[in-house]
Amino acid sequence: MDSFSFTKKKFLSLSIESRNRQMVAWLSGFYQKLITNRMSQRGFELFSRQYNEVLEWAGMAPFIPPDTDTIRLWIECISDRIHLHRSAEGRILRDYDLLETVRTGDVGLSPTLTDINCHIALDGIRSLYNVGSIFRISEAAGFSSVILGNTLGKDHPGIKKTAMGAEKWVKEEIVTDLAGCLYGKKKAGYRIIGIETIKNSRSFCDYPWQEDTIVVFGNEEYGISSHVLEACDEFVHIPMFGKKNSINIATAVSVICFQVSTSVSISSRKLSISMMSPG
Repeated sequence: MDSFSFTKKKFLSLSIESRNRQMVAWLSGFYQKLITNRMSQRGFELFSRQYNEVLEWAGMAPFIPPDTDTIRLWIECISDRIHLHRSAEGRILRDYDLLETVRTGDVGLSPTLTDINCHIALDGIRSLYNVGSIFRISEAAGFSSVILGNTLGKDHPGIKKTAMGAEKWVKEEIVTDLAGCLYGKKKAGYRIIGIETIKNSRSFCDYPWQEDTIVVFGNEEYGISSHVLEACDEFVHIPMFGKKNSINIATAVSVICFQVSTSVSISSRKLSISMMSPG
């Protein structure tokens, strides 16, 4: 693992913004080693020791590393730390600032259908542009609400900008424990469907969508966090046919939401016709 390139004296001579910028650059290099599986147990220990030394120089709270060498958990942890330092640096996070995506494997809407009992849950979405777009998509697809876990709400000016007024008609639920919230929703009768390309995940086209569903979308970099994954009942993915293995999260939300709305609309029409049929 590459050592932090600044001495304490040189580091403390920098502005707070520059200190955080240097830590972001260093952590990003460590992140690259994680996603290419180039870390050993000793590497984790050396990193944790040196990172805590730098944090002490900066007068920041110590880093508590994952109690495991599982790469996935370290990726989530380091991604969150990079975001923390970017925030301290005062930078507004844009789509192009995001880290390289972690690879995890690989009909018109009826105008009479509004506010279907389906909801979106966002797990650690950081791009204000994406969150605003998701509010707009939710309203257009007739979803009832957006549940926000570790994600800013619709009152933020940056989110309002891309939601373009649609957020006024979409309810939001801001929670501090998304996994706990989802377990509660499950007890109330909701089906929790995670959008992830993991083993046994089904294509969104083949899934029998219905109402009383919460669709979970994860972080732009590492997907749905580990504890939230455990709260999901089933997993669905969008098949990729090109050379890229992913699409923008707001685009993915659009694909899934309109598939759900269309499926629910068709089911509702079939039920209405059967109820009106004689005998």
